[in-house]
Amino acid sequence: MKRKIIAILLVCMAVSSAAGCGTKGGAAADTETEILTEGTEAALSGSSLDLKYNAEDYVKLGDYMNTEVTLKEADYTVTEESVNNYVDQLISYSKPYLPDETKTVVEKGDIVDVNYVGKKDGVAFDGGTAENQMIDTGANADAVQGTGFIEGFSDALIGAKVGETVDGDVTFPEDYQSEELKGQKVTFTFTVNSIGKKVERANIDDAYAKEYLQADSVEAVYETGRKTLEQELENRKQSDIRTGVIEAVTKSCSVTSFPEGLLEARLEEYMTSFQEYYCPEGTDLEEFLKNSYNMTLEQFRNERKADQETNLTQELILEAIAKKENIEFKQEEFDSYIANVVTNGGYESKEALYESLGSSAASGEAYFHRVFLANKACDMIAEQAKVTYTKEEEGTEAALPTETEELTAE
Repeated sequence: MKRKIIAILLVCMAVSSAAGCGTKGGAAADTETEILTEGTEAALSGSSLDLKYNAEDYVKLGDYMNTEVTLKEADYTVTEESVNNYVDQLISYSKPYLPDETKTVVEKGDIVDVNYVGKKDGVAFDGGTAENQMIDTGANADAVQGTGFIEGFSDALIGAKVGETVDGDVTFPEDYQSEELKGQKVTFTFTVNSIGKKVERANIDDAYAKEYLQADSVEAVYETGRKTLEQELENRKQSDIRTGVIEAVTKSCSVTSFPEGLLEARLEEYMTSFQEYYCPEGTDLEEFLKNSYNMTLEQFRNERKADQETNLTQELILEAIAKKENIEFKQEEFDSYIANVVTNGGYESKEALYESLGSSAASGEAYFHRVFLANKACDMIAEQAKVTYTKEEEGTEAALPTETEELTAE
């Protein structure tokens, strides 16, 4: 359901990133689903994508070609701190602990590398075996992930020597998720491989970089980190420019009305898909919203309606611009664009993508023709937009790059 909702929104992915920006002239594409043939049109029904309309009939265009976007320069600048944070993350994901050769006996609070096997009545049970598990004996938790173990799990390790095998008896809690194990007494046999010491960024050497970070040297680790962050920030900048462009054109242009039934159909499709995905079988949507979000069905519906109005406004304006600018449709560019959507969305094929949206693959493909041209219009405006970069005020810190979040239908 999530993929469907995402795709129904304006898929604001730069076409130019896959194939280059469109130009005026050539075979101008009609935004009213040119690809449909007389035979397929008769088969389409039951989807908002099947509604026929010309976007330009519902849009009043303004001065969209003189768009201005303002960004903060520091948001797209790689700093020494951000590179150091990147390297710290690499270490934590790769090999955050190395054997401490000076320690041979486990003390409370040590990080210990162990192999273990859990047995109930002398028989190993599912999920009770691990190798090279890093255990924080002070927190009784996974030293890397931070997840806690059942009470008393790591107690047997205190006082054990490196290379020694020790047993520890524990009892699973009565509310444990496994029916087989809840309330049961089991024995874990631990083999102590080493006592770990935390790897600090300042202490890594070329040997560590080669073995654990897939780099030829420490210098290469930092260089790769900087280049990676620079690319991430460049991608983020281009995305923010496009976001700024869309915000600007929705101010300079306006939608006079929505095509009859389109907003209502989009909203109903969203509500249906949301209920199918998020509501457990037998759970009423109104009950789910009350228990999970403390909101009424009416409140939720009104919020989602506002979202759909925003999405449709953006779609219609960009479709109208594409039509006015005679944006050219090129099959090769479209194929590359769709291949990216299929890959990023986790679909098995383009047909699966199309069928997930409309009442048929034909209506889904027709919709993506419109989305493709709308995105090319956005690309065109973004390329000509005047982008101004402001300096951070004195005394403020630059924002560090953040991990990209999955697009959600809010």
